[in-house]
Amino acid sequence: MLDLDYDVLRMKVQDEMIQQLRTYEINDTDTNIQIVEDIRKAIDGIADGVIPSASHIAQVTVAANENLQIRDFLMGVQLEKDIDFVGEYVQLLSEVVTKEQAVPLATIFCSYLYQLSEVDTAKIMLDEVISINPDYALAKLLKRVFDAQWEPKLFRSMSEQLHHKVVDTIYERETNDSNN
Repeated sequence: MLDLDYDVLRMKVQDEMIQQLRTYEINDTDTNIQIVEDIRKAIDGIADGVIPSASHIAQVTVAANENLQIRDFLMGVQLEKDIDFVGEYVQLLSEVVTKEQAVPLATIFCSYLYQLSEVDTAKIMLDEVISINPDYALAKLLKRVFDAQWEPKLFRSMSEQLHHKVVDTIYERETNDSNN
């Protein structure tokens, strides 16, 4: 676990959030590609004990709240990087933003917990997410999956099917659905 002062980082992130909310353009391909590349670098940094900057955390949080492709990239990035470091990264981001801002991140973290067979913890955390935003579509979908008692390994399989399509969309590459 990273050694940091969460309160100081939280204040810095909130200051950065104001700027990011004003400047993030959901359809700016170059910005979205840069965010994806920065996420990958930040996860590598987490593995090396490096804490992402407040600016990075704010930018990713805003993008994950505004852009489903960025959120879905975060769900599948564990196929590219070690899921433990990805989980630590997403958990860190969730802990230094407001609960409302953390809904997409916390929902993604629930999916990681579920994949790691930490089903009870995932369910408890998902219930908290739903209490914050009962209309959040991804949380409602996960709730149905959890209630249906899907095997955790099916989550990874679903990610494997979708992640490359998400990446192709972000990078504006043609996707070929016939390769399913």
